[in-house]
Amino acid sequence: MPCDRARPAPVTREPCVDQHTVLIISESQADHLILSASLQRAQNGRFKLASSESIERPLEALMDPGIDAVIMAYGPETEYLLRLAQKNELTIPIILLLEEGDDKVIARIRDCGAQDYLVRGQLQDALVHRVLDYSIQLKQAREKIQQLSHRDTLTGALNRVGFRAHLERAMDRSERYGFNTALLYINMDQFAHINDHYGEADGDLMIKTISRRLINKMRSTDSIARLGGDEFAVVLEDVSSHADVELIAEKMLKSISAPMILSDQQVSVQASIGAAIYPEDGKEFSDLVDCARSAMQQAKSVNGGKFIRFSDKLAFDVSGNNSLAAQLRTAVRKNQFELHYQPRVDLASGDLVGLEALLRWNHPDRGLLCPGEFLSACEDMGLMKTIGYQVIQHACSALVWLEEEGLRTVDVAVNISFSQIQDDRFVDIVKDIVSRSGANPSRLEFELTETTILKSPGAIKARMDELRQLGIAFSLDDFGTGFSQLSHLTELPISALKIDACFVRDLPNNPHQEAVCNMIIEMGRRLGMLVVAEGTETHEQVEYLREHNCQQVQGFYFSPAIPLQQLPRFVQEQRFKRREKMLS
Repeated sequence: MPCDRARPAPVTREPCVDQHTVLIISESQADHLILSASLQRAQNGRFKLASSESIERPLEALMDPGIDAVIMAYGPETEYLLRLAQKNELTIPIILLLEEGDDKVIARIRDCGAQDYLVRGQLQDALVHRVLDYSIQLKQAREKIQQLSHRDTLTGALNRVGFRAHLERAMDRSERYGFNTALLYINMDQFAHINDHYGEADGDLMIKTISRRLINKMRSTDSIARLGGDEFAVVLEDVSSHADVELIAEKMLKSISAPMILSDQQVSVQASIGAAIYPEDGKEFSDLVDCARSAMQQAKSVNGGKFIRFSDKLAFDVSGNNSLAAQLRTAVRKNQFELHYQPRVDLASGDLVGLEALLRWNHPDRGLLCPGEFLSACEDMGLMKTIGYQVIQHACSALVWLEEEGLRTVDVAVNISFSQIQDDRFVDIVKDIVSRSGANPSRLEFELTETTILKSPGAIKARMDELRQLGIAFSLDDFGTGFSQLSHLTELPISALKIDACFVRDLPNNPHQEAVCNMIIEMGRRLGMLVVAEGTETHEQVEYLREHNCQQVQGFYFSPAIPLQQLPRFVQEQRFKRREKMLS
């Protein structure tokens, strides 16, 4: 009988899972033994251990990109280390190991930036694994949000949020190491004619081409931001002389003006560049930007295609009668700002349930201007507080009008800036405005960004609590961009999360945006908060959000921002569309 041929042993294929490295910092050997054994028992070996008994150089350990989470024994230096991590904007989740679950200690360590906590004697495997999994997933989601929220979706350059953060860090480095940083403010000349003649698609193509050309003329240490429309900013770190700045700017102007093909036609465009030097021309973010913008405007006024560096001779233009600054001050004084309202629609019923009040400047010469054309200048000039109170007054008047029109269940949301809410008089002024207008405060909603809250969480929470007692609701705009721990959500009186338009734009064909939207929707569900998606423009976006349980949306798919008087017509049209859908 022939010998049986040896059969290969069956291969067991483990499911492919990400392995996460967990750092344990504790002087207790028992902590290491218990936690390491727990991590080893995790399914599919998804945790890898890194241990340290000493915290002589803790910041280095926390900055290690190979570490995914930290479990740290609570001790005398813990809170100092947490604040150090916050100061350095570290996103690594830190989970504290406590002797017991003391509520005061827990509240304090969360304020310092701890992600979560575990208690000795309660280290069951399921709990340890769940806390680690959730913390790491949240870190990954925040990093994804950070990447998306700090970048312009068209060019990949920094957006306004990313630009401000980057420039402020560059100014800090200049201060620390004693070198100069230059800011180039770049604006295309007559770009509106390109969009009008060739269309927005070719206009976008030109913007992307110009962005690439600017990058090609930058050094490896430089960075670029698209501030909006046809405006760019370039940050040049460690510049040795004014001549170097001028040389780089001239190369950029030459590169921008080179011909390109649009719709089978050869087209060229020029740009104007203004420059300001830190710390010579401005020691604050707003001052530096204002000086660079003023120099750019001066360059544009002499037929464009020029480079001008800010000097004392231009200082008059920043505050002079013909400057944007002077026009904005006049607009505030004469109350030239007005509100348009973008409808917020319930996806289940199709009803109008809310309005977001959006600022417009009724310019005496240029007509109605959108915020992108003036809002950053208002912020840099410190005018947002005054304008903000005017906006609240308009919104309260709108609530009274809505009630008279029979739209009593429609909320009005107003964006609140940090300069407003940090004002010691904010609560009293809001109460006075609401009282004088006769508006129902339970229909008024204030939108805050996470970044705004993080600037002064304690003081802002106190003001939010006081206004919440009045009936005013709060929503969190640009959720996730501040990268705070979840305790801010659970401790603040927030009733709604808003998904920014940049996370909706390419739905349902962008897996990264899908992941972010789904995460925010799930987060809202777990916290019992309403979720609103902004920037919906297509039927596919609306259906995706509906299928994934997003409750409300706003965007051009339903309506742009419109004057208040057009709302009854919008309501009638929505009712007609619903009847048509039911009959079809």
